[in-house]
Amino acid sequence: MQHHWKDMLPGDRYVVRLNGLLHFFDQKVITRLYQPLIGPGASSLYTTLWHEVDDRLFISGTLTHHHLMVSTNTPLSTLLQERKKLEAIGLLKTFKKKEKDQLVLFYELQPPLTPKQFFTDGLLNIYLYNRIGHQDYNRLKQSFIQDKLSEQDIENVTVDFNDIFQSVHPSELKNNDQELQESNVWLDREQSSEPILKRSFDFDELYRYISSVIISKEAFTVEVKEAIEKLSFVYQLTPLDMSKVIQEAFIHTGEIDIQVLRKEVRNYYRLEAGVQLPALSSRLQPLSAQEMAGKTPQTDVERQIQQFELMSPYDILEQMADGGEPAAPDLRLVEEILFEQKLNPGVVNVLIHYVMVTNDQKLIKSYVEKLAGHWARKKIKTVREAMALAKSEFEKTQEWSATKKGHRTKAGKNSRQDKLPKWMTGETEAKESSENKISKEEAVQKEKWLEEYLNNL
Repeated sequence: MQHHWKDMLPGDRYVVRLNGLLHFFDQKVITRLYQPLIGPGASSLYTTLWHEVDDRLFISGTLTHHHLMVSTNTPLSTLLQERKKLEAIGLLKTFKKKEKDQLVLFYELQPPLTPKQFFTDGLLNIYLYNRIGHQDYNRLKQSFIQDKLSEQDIENVTVDFNDIFQSVHPSELKNNDQELQESNVWLDREQSSEPILKRSFDFDELYRYISSVIISKEAFTVEVKEAIEKLSFVYQLTPLDMSKVIQEAFIHTGEIDIQVLRKEVRNYYRLEAGVQLPALSSRLQPLSAQEMAGKTPQTDVERQIQQFELMSPYDILEQMADGGEPAAPDLRLVEEILFEQKLNPGVVNVLIHYVMVTNDQKLIKSYVEKLAGHWARKKIKTVREAMALAKSEFEKTQEWSATKKGHRTKAGKNSRQDKLPKWMTGETEAKESSENKISKEEAVQKEKWLEEYLNNL
């Protein structure tokens, strides 16, 4: 199913405009700071839309999405995915309206955060750190830091304006007064847009943990609340956790200082979770999308659903590695699909599990990304939906395999028997036909694998 058709069609028109001035330096910021988070596709789309804007009018002409598909050599579904990344990270706002029964989209490019804003954001900088690692992060940060000019042994000899220029005659001021009073709106550098989080933090619960005698509600300004929401999202802190951190920060300064609050949150997180900064792969299935929350599973399938709901993608990778540390490339891949496809952690658990048990315990990047994109377009939110889709995917693979049976039989040792748990196949393993027999040794290995698999549920 082509779900992107519900959002836009190749024939739908669009117009690009700028929200204020964009500078050449902005391109460096997007390439160096944003691209590791959104990928080259979204970064390239931003640049393409920017170049379509007329330098004199600061707005593009009316174009079709078919034009954009051809000029970027990109399918419409992929363009939609990349566009949503730009929207989510604060680089693009999209508006739509109907004109004569035809959809017109208005793409408003937002200026990126300055390097200072980015590295002190409290959200984007944390994800960048996790994406590129400590060494590259510090190197990148240093590339945007300018050494302050030492004032020692130097003298400022810059002239003032009136040292060079003279004032105009009063009569000239009078004649030009009407021309100077214009009503046009000048294009200027607008405030950069930060990523917008859905309001999910419970401030009422937070207030119950904090005495109003110690910290009044007036101390929770709009800026402070935004910082708390970001920090609670990144570090996965509950209102109770956050209340402890806020009171600790307040003791040191007598106010809720955002910089001090960030420092205290990092210290608290390291004490509770270890030295590593948080990553998306450590998140759990949202409670609203949990089917088995507060329930006792009655079947094997329900037990498997509960396991996927209560474990993080990191836990699944660790379990598949028999308790070993997950490989860094696997973690980066999981982080990418969590961030870019916005799949729930429980859904990603099923995806990881399915890919690994059908591909000799390997996460094949291209295959994982293809499945993740498909599941995101299908709007899969729950573990049960993901398991049903994985089962359907497996059945299609089996049907395709059946048509190729003769060819694979000739292939001999290159043929591979997919090994899947009961929840994926739906039933116990069927008996092999005489045309597709397996050796006794393979049968024993398969039986042992299934036994170990079920014991680990």
